[in-house]
Amino acid sequence: MNRSKTPRTRSRSRECRTATSRGFTLVELLLVLTLTASLLGGVISLVSIARQSSLEATQNQLHRQEIRRFADDVRRDVRHASRSVVKDGELVLTHATSDRTITYQIGEESLVQRRLVESNDSAQSVDSYTFGKDAKVNVQWLEEIRAVRWTIALTQRPQQPIEILASERSTRE
Repeated sequence: MNRSKTPRTRSRSRECRTATSRGFTLVELLLVLTLTASLLGGVISLVSIARQSSLEATQNQLHRQEIRRFADDVRRDVRHASRSVVKDGELVLTHATSDRTITYQIGEESLVQRRLVESNDSAQSVDSYTFGKDAKVNVQWLEEIRAVRWTIALTQRPQQPIEILASERSTRE
């Protein structure tokens, strides 16, 4: 009888040991939680960086589109103007045939406004161009080639300014 009791107690102790060894220790759980938290933090920071980069790329694209729109308008207006005058950061274009005046005025360094005024003052329109935060805009008249040069220095690339040349139509046509 004694022999039959002994194996039962031994088997119970084995069952108890295997039951407790199936779980995780506190150190193992803390290690897994720490690794998971650090991986999650890394993923969140990567998503944040990607989102910020995407936002900056979108803003840069909008600024480039605005500069293209401005360049197209300036070139068209200067080409059709009969007289161009640059004075104090302002470009004034007059059209002899249609009696209208177009004025490009530099505002708060990164803003340029275009005003179109007809001779009868009944028709006036205003258009604005914004080139980004803290962009420096400058205009000058180049007499030797009868052209206007606009210089736009963006804060991201101050050493590489964007230059827009707009020349008057040749009178030799």
